Amino acid sequence: MPSLGWPPKKEDLERLYSVERLSAAKIADVYGVTPMYKSPKVAESTILYHLKRNGIQRRDSAEHVRKVTENMVDDWVAKYQAGLSLKQIAGDAVDPVAVWNHLKARGLKLRDKVEAQIQAVTKYERRPFGGDRIERAYLMGLRYGDLHVVRHGRATRVRVSTTHPALANLFESLFSPYGHVHWYPRKAKLTGYEWSLECDLDKSFDFLLEKLNPMEVDSLRSNEFKAFLAGFFDAEGSIFLHEKSAGKTPEIAIRNTDVALLRKIEQRIRDMRISSKLTWGEQDPGRLGGNARGEIWTLSIWRFVSVRHLLELLPLRHQEKVAKSRIAVLFDAPSSSPRSAALEQEWERLACAIDESRNGFVRKAEAALRGEASNTLNPD
Repeated sequence: MPSLGWPPKKEDLERLYSVERLSAAKIADVYGVTPMYKSPKVAESTILYHLKRNGIQRRDSAEHVRKVTENMVDDWVAKYQAGLSLKQIAGDAVDPVAVWNHLKARGLKLRDKVEAQIQAVTKYERRPFGGDRIERAYLMGLRYGDLHVVRHGRATRVRVSTTHPALANLFESLFSPYGHVHWYPRKAKLTGYEWSLECDLDKSFDFLLEKLNPMEVDSLRSNEFKAFLAGFFDAEGSIFLHEKSAGKTPEIAIRNTDVALLRKIEQRIRDMRISSKLTWGEQDPGRLGGNARGEIWTLSIWRFVSVRHLLELLPLRHQEKVAKSRIAVLFDAPSSSPRSAALEQEWERLACAIDESRNGFVRKAEAALRGEASNTLNPD
């Protein structure tokens, strides 16, 4: 845990850089600011900026070249063979040309520039998607909600921002087999703080760049549709207890702005003998930013038989929703029986546990963003 305040003071920077001879990258780690930026290189550049701003002269690179040891060159060779560029190896202490002179003396050949760039941006191995149609359908459903996907250089970058550890863990489980998942905290308008996770994937995940056309829902096979709807529900669905005259009963709501997609889903679940109702309303302007207003559609499933039937069919993976589903299907019908009362108490305990978990997750994001904790690993 860093003991120095941010922004850095001149006397602290002079001690770390000029007296203790730490590099800018290591100073960033001392202050605990590396997790605040998208890459360690950006954090290093920030330290260099503060050195210049405080009038601290950069060290003489020639001095370090004169002190190059065989162990240092061994390290440079290993890094170069691992794909790092001369500039990355040199950092702020040694001139890249000096690094190359030592590597050349060891018999290494200069890589082709394009090859070097490709190796530099693929620090973590990317494994191709296996092509499983059920897994693909689930990911396409999730893509319609919480999952943001963009082209990033040669990679397909997937990203999610959340205050729920269950969604973060779901993202980790889905994509860590294919690439490195990076966690970082950030400020959020509605909750104060949240976690963002992102992963750069192989080009075999390009199918996620575009959302599934609603017309394609009809072409999904039965198991593919269930997987697609499970992914969509894990992103956009909710299970809750509704008070009725005879007692409480579980209901389902799936909200989205794409009414064409919801209509297609409604048609498919109707064929599965599941009753539903599609309604619309206005979104909370606070969620949209500024004073903007938008239309939101809700697919509601309120008849108990339909609720239980759908939950038993869907292969949900979001652990909060899996836990709620397990309780919801145990309800017989709206009643005030001892069994229903016990299920309601179990539901309340689960809801409290989810709230407590979410609040703790947000506090960890706040602590990490303020430099009080590391976010390089799963904060749970």
